[in-house]
Amino acid sequence: MIYSYIRTRRVYVLSLCVALVASLGCFTADPILPPPPSLDSGAASQRGQELVKGFGACGFCHSMDGSPSSELAGGRAMRDMYGDVQAPNITLAHAGIGDWSEADFKNALRANIRPDGSFVASQAHKGFEWIADSDIASITVYLRSLPHSDHAVERRSISFIERNTIGFFDTRLEVKGYIPAINPSFKAEFGEYLVDNVARCGSCHSKPDSFFTSEEYLAGGQEIVFNGEEKVAPNITSSKSAGIGGWSESDLKRFLLSGQTPEGREVDSRFCPVRFYAQAPEEHINSVVAYLRGVPAID
Repeated sequence: MIYSYIRTRRVYVLSLCVALVASLGCFTADPILPPPPSLDSGAASQRGQELVKGFGACGFCHSMDGSPSSELAGGRAMRDMYGDVQAPNITLAHAGIGDWSEADFKNALRANIRPDGSFVASQAHKGFEWIADSDIASITVYLRSLPHSDHAVERRSISFIERNTIGFFDTRLEVKGYIPAINPSFKAEFGEYLVDNVARCGSCHSKPDSFFTSEEYLAGGQEIVFNGEEKVAPNITSSKSAGIGGWSESDLKRFLLSGQTPEGREVDSRFCPVRFYAQAPEEHINSVVAYLRGVPAID
């Protein structure tokens, strides 16, 4: 009887050990990720164009005059935490990203690292790290279809001291793995994705955190500099006193399509890429409107 009890206890302990090892394996094993979706080249190019010339507004920085019709040859002067800088050429010429693979392009967006291992200042690209894999693929296909430009833009050099003093606030988030696309039928969620990870509205409209303050999401206050001129980005939360909480759905949609506020004021398109937003698909505009109208108010 004692032997039977001991044998039963051994089986029980052994079962616990097997279960524990199995459970630990579940936590330590690499996740099984779905393969990136295969896209028809025509559909991918169309999707890429919708993003690049729409809410992605790539030409707003990566062209000389910041307009949707200009080639993406870089050269527009702007300012970030490190000082003045010119946006680079992103055409497939030798002076641009002609020797970059899709993986290189993805790594630049996910981790702000160029193919040569050097870092890209992340401030202007914050949010891109969470862009969907299928959208990166579509943007790559579209960029490869554009004319090449040999316009050379001098790369800014950031010293070791700047990197480790000013750069202390240059937070980098490297995102690894597969990022799925959000179904546009979930209108507000898709709008949030467009606002945060495609248009990256917070790069201008959110005041970043510091030692003493936390980030104020879409509450405005950042000083934006282009070509030597400066403006302060406004509050675009649902605050009725300080933001756009008093705007109707049609007011906000009209602004995105025309750059005109409900009071009839024209926004300065040199500082806000409304000319790009006007080219976005209606589905994208409606989703952004749905999301922005629900952003918590900050006065």
